[in-house]
Amino acid sequence: MKTELDALLTALYVYLDDHVMPSRGRPRGRGRPPVLTSAEAVEVAVAQVLLRCDQERYWLRVASARIGHLFPRLPSQAVYNRQLRELGPQMSAAALWLARQVPTWHEPPRLMDGTPVRCGASRVTVNRSSLGEIAGYGMDKSHHAFYWGAKLMLITTADGAVTAFSLACPKELDERKQALHLLHVTPIAPGPCPIVCDKGFAGAGCP
Repeated sequence: MKTELDALLTALYVYLDDHVMPSRGRPRGRGRPPVLTSAEAVEVAVAQVLLRCDQERYWLRVASARIGHLFPRLPSQAVYNRQLRELGPQMSAAALWLARQVPTWHEPPRLMDGTPVRCGASRVTVNRSSLGEIAGYGMDKSHHAFYWGAKLMLITTADGAVTAFSLACPKELDERKQALHLLHVTPIAPGPCPIVCDKGFAGAGCP
């Protein structure tokens, strides 16, 4: 497992450094250089997911033991969080690259679903959260309750590798409209493929 993870992270770094965020020839700003380059920060985040460590604070404590041979120095929690927030597009590119490496990428079926993501439970959070541009009040049908947050849309391969995702305001976009938007802007498969989903996506114009 360790050897396979090392090989995957090395290949991911080469892809990111060559095609997504090349560091060669990029002028460096003033001050000390960052502990991790942008490509390395994405790699550390990917390793966290692959090693199934859900808690960020716990992850930085154990990362030295798990991937310390690849990253001898790791940033503080605050620096790591700030760096990841600035790398949203690069994280998406890394996720799509990883999906294309699994064998099921070339198999036609895709799975699609949407799930509520609760982002806050207090009026203070609703008024001050930076998620206010995409979050809203919606109905969580699974739990028969209203919530304030976003709708996470996922399209995956048959074994669960994410090929496309997005966050939508549950108040403004229904699942079908968001699914159509995802299918138009994101390549989810090498070619045409059937999509397995629930009845919430049914409607005129759905593929």
